[in-house]
Amino acid sequence: MDNLSQVQSQLPPIADLRDQTQLTYWSNYHFIAQTLLDQLPFGEILGSYCFYQYINYQLPSLLEAARRNLLYWTLTDIHQYNRTPADQISLFYNETFLWHYSVPAFWEEIIMQIQQGNRVRFLSRFLLSQTQVQVEFNKIRLLTTGPIRYQFIYTDSKEYSYSFNTAIWETTIQNHEFALINPTQYTLPITQPNAQGQEPEYQAQLT
Repeated sequence: MDNLSQVQSQLPPIADLRDQTQLTYWSNYHFIAQTLLDQLPFGEILGSYCFYQYINYQLPSLLEAARRNLLYWTLTDIHQYNRTPADQISLFYNETFLWHYSVPAFWEEIIMQIQQGNRVRFLSRFLLSQTQVQVEFNKIRLLTTGPIRYQFIYTDSKEYSYSFNTAIWETTIQNHEFALINPTQYTLPITQPNAQGQEPEYQAQLT
């Protein structure tokens, strides 16, 4: 096997971030490992069961995929705009997809879960660098607007950080307020969608 074949055999399948309607990203390079993307539930509504299933059982798979992505950067000599080697990437949830496609599809179920005291979260940010991995979640809550009317709001929730140097996960609680209905500190979702003519792509992603 020649050197090129050896390199190619080490590379994971690649995804183009420009094709992902469920997330946005901060980077001038557009390609990440598909195995890493598959471990990031951007745009999904996570009830308590799904959230803790993810935290308790999927974080090792996330780390493995993150390491393969770092290997991909190294083997393919991916560079930033200033020609320095790629060393980190930040991904964020797409507000239009989450609040105008994903959340409306589960509107009644989300309200019922929150009324029953169950926490509902979504993945808001992912960071990968040469030294660490971070996954951050926000929590969906309710704001009373009438006798039986509610508006969705959200708050910071938890951040999980893994250091490659210490091989330890650390958990940071971003908001200690317990109230799921009418909390004192919250953020309002966007009211106007910005699909930029990608409505079919958004609907396909939802499906």
